[in-house]
Amino acid sequence: MKITRRSFTLAALAATAGLYFSGILNGKVLKTENKMKSNKVKRGLVVWYSQTGNTARIGRLIAATWMKAGIKVDSGDYRELENINPAEYDVIAAGSPVYYYEVPENFRGWINGLSRIDGTPVASFVTFGGKGGNQHNTAYSILEMLSDKGGVPAGMGLFGAMSTFAPTWSAGNGDRVLKFKDQPDEKIYSRVREYAAEILQRVNEGKTFEADSEFSFSDYISGGVSISGTKLLITGHSVNTDKCIGCGKCVESCPVNTIFPDKGTVDTDRCIACLGCVNNCPVDAVEMKFMGVKQSGFGTFFII
Repeated sequence: MKITRRSFTLAALAATAGLYFSGILNGKVLKTENKMKSNKVKRGLVVWYSQTGNTARIGRLIAATWMKAGIKVDSGDYRELENINPAEYDVIAAGSPVYYYEVPENFRGWINGLSRIDGTPVASFVTFGGKGGNQHNTAYSILEMLSDKGGVPAGMGLFGAMSTFAPTWSAGNGDRVLKFKDQPDEKIYSRVREYAAEILQRVNEGKTFEADSEFSFSDYISGGVSISGTKLLITGHSVNTDKCIGCGKCVESCPVNTIFPDKGTVDTDRCIACLGCVNNCPVDAVEMKFMGVKQSGFGTFFII
């Protein structure tokens, strides 16, 4: 075959693209030179961010499994834990739901604001609705952030649940959500117990968990891109003061302090569209339309 400048250029571009995409498709490998400070576990910390309770259930079960093994454990939502020094713990597990294909920015900011935990074994866990999307890389991201703080990777757990994304059922796709209505179920809870035990076993043996990320197109639309797209379709986000009972659930659930029920307003510019306020209002007083359709919260969905 005659080689021309054009054919040579095309071949070079194809080869370059092949090398580039093969690197992407192989993902990243979490490499750490952090050394485990001790394989004797006496104190553990299980911390999570949870909006409708799915992630909290997984976190509490991990904590209970560790306590059953004789470990003193502190646990809770990161917003409830005060004056903790993560460096004082012998093992740490951190988890969150998958929001817009990644770790929610508020929880990501909290982890990045932690003090150093040099040598502490760390593990991650995430919950995802339905079939999920990018849950592996979300768990990997939590583990990577903890490793950047000096932690030693000890595990990654992925656990399914029923979707809590209001636009899905409000748009008439309730059957798709209810397909996973039994999750997390006993099978998943059993996996959580096994995962919690695996973390301790790995630490007791002084072994490091080998973590890697996967290639996912979701990474290109995760976080801000998806949130901005969702917010463009949201209108009428406010609090109906006639229906509001002043329980404060919406304020407690908002991770960025943007809802003001006494005024009936929401700072939509700073809102991250987590839908926590909609999902946690017990009287359907938080109003929101998505593509012109009124949104029903997670609790209300079971009644409709």
